[in-house]
Amino acid sequence: MKKLSFKATMVALSLALTIISCSNSNDEDTTTPNNQQPPVTTQYFHPPTWIQSTWKYAPFGTPMDSPLTLKFTDSDIVSISSGGTQTSWTEKIKVSPNGGNVDETVNNTEYNVTIKYNSTGVTDYYEFRKISDTEIQYRQAPVLNWTSLVKD
Repeated sequence: MKKLSFKATMVALSLALTIISCSNSNDEDTTTPNNQQPPVTTQYFHPPTWIQSTWKYAPFGTPMDSPLTLKFTDSDIVSISSGGTQTSWTEKIKVSPNGGNVDETVNNTEYNVTIKYNSTGVTDYYEFRKISDTEIQYRQAPVLNWTSLVKD
């Protein structure tokens, strides 16, 4: 099996996130008839406090313009393209037909996320580990190399 370069992998990931984020969604419609309950809001992600910040790609310790910028909040993960387009991972799950499920493993130095999309059976694996208060490492699935991200 031919191994993709990191740059090719990141371009593919950015493209996939852009396509999904451009899907038609009617989540903005919050009106409900009198006999119905408002839609339930599901919190899929629970990033630990040590990772809650914005992190930029920094292969040599210096941030670079790249398609890999991630923002972690207390309830979501957001990918930010080099052009500034933000893609919420929660919204990505919501626009997927039949939604999805998220499993997380959290401790003082690791945050691992598994996302399974119900309609397609596709599963994404992400691993994050704390190196210091200003650096984390990231990889998508255990088969890829670790990539450094620094706090923005």
